[in-house]
Amino acid sequence: MNVGAVNTEVKVYTVNGAAAGAGSASSLPDWLTRKRAVKSGRSKRAIREEFEGAVNLIQHFEFPEASNRIKQTRDGHHAIATGVYKPQMRVFDLDQLTLKFERHSDAENVDFLVDTFR
Repeated sequence: MNVGAVNTEVKVYTVNGAAAGAGSASSLPDWLTRKRAVKSGRSKRAIREEFEGAVNLIQHFEFPEASNRIKQTRDGHHAIATGVYKPQMRVFDLDQLTLKFERHSDAENVDFLVDTFR
């Protein structure tokens, strides 16, 4: 995370990407920056090292009260989380960084019994 001061009163926090005053590329999305870097002839290793430290946030990765269990599927493409009050289960697509679906239940979800979710 980069911290840049616009003036003495305001701090600008950049969670993903370059710092706010680092140039015109800082406002571009990561996928476009990567695409341009590949076209410019930079090595794949240099590009990978630049983007490995990036933080990607999953949309709607929250529960109204609390989450008591989170597991990742074997293939690494999905994360399953359970929450309390109102008991629910949410499945997140880690490739797209989005909520795939959510289901509500009548009783609290204690643990996952099946680990072969696809």
